Amino acid sequence: MDHTICVWNVWSRNQKKACVLNFHNAAVKDVKWSQQGHFLLSCGYDCTSRLVDVEKGMETQVFSEDQIVAVIKFHPDNSNIFLSGGSKGHIKLWDVRTGKVVHHYNRNLGPILDLEFTRNGKQFISSCDVSQTNISENAIIVWDVSREVPLSNQVREYNIYLSYSVFTIHLITKLL
Repeated sequence: MDHTICVWNVWSRNQKKACVLNFHNAAVKDVKWSQQGHFLLSCGYDCTSRLVDVEKGMETQVFSEDQIVAVIKFHPDNSNIFLSGGSKGHIKLWDVRTGKVVHHYNRNLGPILDLEFTRNGKQFISSCDVSQTNISENAIIVWDVSREVPLSNQVREYNIYLSYSVFTIHLITKLL
């Protein structure tokens, strides 16, 4: 892993790599396009999430945390807000217009593995690694976005189905 983000041109036969973005100071963990396709949001081991204007090739904002940021997710209806989750188990809802955290979601269960909004954007699902003495399991929690509370605390019942799979979270999201 390195600290670069490569944007690839899949339609060009000649120039495959459209651009290389070098804004992180450590390895990048996740990258997401904004809904309009003008911005990239990335996160990584430098404990930041970064918003980049791809056309201009400029970093527009840096969101600093006290944890390695492992996963990010734009809200499905509002690209001005996004979730971030990291190594200490903290989940934050950020507003890109202010650069501030809007809500904190914390259950102190372990590192966040994945996040997914429900289709209506009113809830989201988090998966994390629950490590205890000689046991490592996965937890899935359904959260209410605006009230900052878990709606479902199914910590140990989905272990077989989760297995670090993004597909499973998407499947559960579609069921909600």
